[in-house]
Amino acid sequence: MSNVATYTGSVAYIYPEHLVRDPVARHRPRYRWRTWMRGHVPWALVDWFPQGLKDCGQHEWHAYDRETDRCYHCVVGVRPRQLFPPGEMRRRERAAR
Repeated sequence: MSNVATYTGSVAYIYPEHLVRDPVARHRPRYRWRTWMRGHVPWALVDWFPQGLKDCGQHEWHAYDRETDRCYHCVVGVRPRQLFPPGEMRRRERAAR
């Protein structure tokens, strides 16, 4: 479990535009087809395309609850809730004073 926490902590502030995608265009990150299918089938069929159980390698985050963000693509991707990157939070705090 600590390996997961270390990994998700290290990529907590990486955004899609910062990621280096696979150089071979035909290879997509893991589990993307499942996420696409979940978004395009009727809600009753979503359970036929579960999230991946292994690390997808390139997390894309969504708010799960007040304290947690989760990855759209895999079960492994979990991090503490973050509204803004640390630099942006410091800038906003200074501006609010």
